[in-house]
Amino acid sequence: MKTQKVTMSDREVVKVDRKKIGKKLVELRGTRTQKEVAQAIKVCQSTYSMYEKGERLPSDEVKKRIAKYYKCSVQFIFYS
Repeated sequence: MKTQKVTMSDREVVKVDRKKIGKKLVELRGTRTQKEVAQAIKVCQSTYSMYEKGERLPSDEVKKRIAKYYKCSVQFIFYS
């Protein structure tokens, strides 16, 4: 399992499972293409692909854009 420690504040550290996040992004994307989603959130298609494969985590700003695009919370996508 690929996990990464992410600091939420000076005192709190949360482990995130990049593969689990990737699966959730694939599910949310549904029948849309990666290119369509990537353009909407203003990242390269290859970058979005890495998010879905669990190879990379988006920045906080991109997390917000992804959540807005899918009409759900950052917490739901990245921390549940």
